[in-house]
Amino acid sequence: MWDQFGLQAVKFCLVGGLGVGFSSGVLYFLTEYLHVYYIYSSWAAAVLTQMAVFVGYKYWAFKLPGTRAAYSTGTQFIIHWLVWGAGLAIATSILYSLTTYIHIWYIYSSWVATAVSATSNFLSHKFFTYKPEKRPTDDKHQNTSSPY
Repeated sequence: MWDQFGLQAVKFCLVGGLGVGFSSGVLYFLTEYLHVYYIYSSWAAAVLTQMAVFVGYKYWAFKLPGTRAAYSTGTQFIIHWLVWGAGLAIATSILYSLTTYIHIWYIYSSWVATAVSATSNFLSHKFFTYKPEKRPTDDKHQNTSSPY
C-alpha cells in the first residue's frame, strides 16, 4: 500500500510542479503585462492550470494498473473541480494575506499558498476523486471453518 501511496504522491507532485510553473507564468504575465489585479490573475491562472492537471492526475498520477475508477470521467471532473474550489478558497486567503499584510511578492505568496493546499488536495483526490472501484472479495465464497 505504501508503494502505491508514495508513487502517487510523487506523480501528484510532478504534475502539480508543472502546473505551478505554468500557473506562475500566467499569473506574472496577466499581472505585470496586462495589469490585471493579482488575485484575479491568480484565479485565471488556476482555472487554466486545473484543466491541464486534471488530465495528468486522472491518466497518470492516480492511475493504478489493473483497476477501474469508482466514478465516470464526468463525475471525476466535477469532484475534481469541487475539491479544487475548496483549495482555491484556502490558497486565495493565504495569497492575499501574505501579499497584502506581510508584503511578500505575489508570486512567492502563490507558491506558499499552493504548498499549503497541496496536501489536502492530494488526500482528497487520492481517497475520493480518483479512488479505484471496490472489488468484491472472494472471502464470502470461502469456508474457512471447514477442516477439508
